[in-house]
Amino acid sequence: KPGKGLVKLNGIPLELIKPEALGHKVFEPLLLLGKQRWGFLDIRLRVKGGGHVSQIYALRQAISKAIIAYYQKYVDEQSKVQIKETLLQYDRTLLVADPRRCEP
Repeated sequence: KPGKGLVKLNGIPLELIKPEALGHKVFEPLLLLGKQRWGFLDIRLRVKGGGHVSQIYALRQAISKAIIAYYQKYVDEQSKVQIKETLLQYDRTLLVADPRRCEP
């Protein structure tokens, strides 16, 4: 079913995320792509564990990857490639995870 462009994190609208500086970081992939590319999708996110900043970066990456996966499955390859290029030019961490982990 078509969505209305809602973006919720743990059941709360994304606009109400505190602190606001981190909330803006989550919106980066959405603002880069513009409402015309994702406004017909409802995005529901759940996150737990880790610190605040790592959660925010995980959300950014999840949103970016989800939109690309949607375009690959339901739209066409050309628009998927355009979206991917746009995101990679802005920030590679939107699509590529940081593999560094703490040593035991």
